[in-house]
Amino acid sequence: MPGNNNHRLVLFDIDGTLVRCGPTPRRVFKRALEQTFGTAGPIDEWIFDGKTDPLIVRELIEAAGVDWDDRLAEMALKLYVEGLARELPGEAAKRILPGVVPLLEGLRERGALLGLLTGNVRDGARVKLESLGLWDYFPFGGFADDSHLRSEIATAAVRRAGEFSGGRFAGKDIVIVGDTPHDMRCGRHLGAKAVGVATGRSPVEELMDAGAGAALGNLSDTEQAVSSILT
Repeated sequence: MPGNNNHRLVLFDIDGTLVRCGPTPRRVFKRALEQTFGTAGPIDEWIFDGKTDPLIVRELIEAAGVDWDDRLAEMALKLYVEGLARELPGEAAKRILPGVVPLLEGLRERGALLGLLTGNVRDGARVKLESLGLWDYFPFGGFADDSHLRSEIATAAVRRAGEFSGGRFAGKDIVIVGDTPHDMRCGRHLGAKAVGVATGRSPVEELMDAGAGAALGNLSDTEQAVSSILT
């Protein structure tokens, strides 16, 4: 059933949806795994899209045939965030994707509550978005610190939205915006609407097939994007 508030909760993925951060995150991730596990496995050809940071660590280490160690995995993610904080601000290739800032402003003007729903650990998400001046748009979110499962991250984000706003969000009050089929599916258990943006690897057709209520080529047309999200 719909919540009893008058606002819409819009939860955004980060990489491929809001921003591109260039080669720095993968390079730093690789170095962190090599420093902890002694290998980064087949990272150069590994697809990160739609996966959580802890899941990527586990997949790469398992693919490398190395024994799993929770302590080393935690250390690897800590080193990754530290390296990201040092190196990402100087990454020349990082950029905000077209239409993102006008869309965020337009949603806020219409009373939408904005948050994050991302496979990044929180500190990594903050580094990425702060480096491009976007962090302050999102007062809360769900992160990979909450779970390696996107469905559980979605639940955490909705809980924090309620804590932040004092409102209640359920069903179509919640809109998830992302660029992968994983994003389109992650809020099904909440009855959330998903809006796809084909600025990652997945074309519009694939996002629709994964359950998107709407899918856009990009976010450049602000009115179209706002309408797709809020109606």
